[in-house]
Amino acid sequence: MDNAKVLLPREIELDKCISANARYESARLDPEAIARLTESVVRVEGEVVATVTFERDLNSMRLVKGQAEADVVLVCERCGAEFVQHLCLEFVLTPDYERAKACNLLDKYEFIECNDAGKIDLYDLIEDGLILEVPSFPRHDEDDPACLRHGTQWSYGDVAPEAKENPFAALAALKGNLK
Repeated sequence: MDNAKVLLPREIELDKCISANARYESARLDPEAIARLTESVVRVEGEVVATVTFERDLNSMRLVKGQAEADVVLVCERCGAEFVQHLCLEFVLTPDYERAKACNLLDKYEFIECNDAGKIDLYDLIEDGLILEVPSFPRHDEDDPACLRHGTQWSYGDVAPEAKENPFAALAALKGNLK
């Protein structure tokens, strides 16, 4: 990721940003304002950057579109070593639930709420999305040579092959009794 120079504002007025066709390209997030993400991982490597645009779609729905990226350090569940995971979040958000419902577009957008002043907190939205991108069971790829358990068996102990019963054995015994 390139070093971003613009700091993404935390709170924006949605209608003003839409009327101005505002766009934040590769804006960085203040690391002190994303404490929940930092607590969810070992550490955040580098900067968290986001590209966010504000617009209206053909149905006049207000949209917040964009993507955010972050490199985070996690602990591999297999070997216990730290590794870097790249998180990439893409989002299309709207506060216009009723309009989306009327246009039958509920599955196309994620919904947000503006506060009483018509503002939204961009950091909370992006941070929530990035936290959801963190894997539940972080681990290296199975064939990753950086994993300390690379190439070893993934089962514990000896696994005996199961003796398979013939599903027709009972019928064969019954047939033998009939003769």
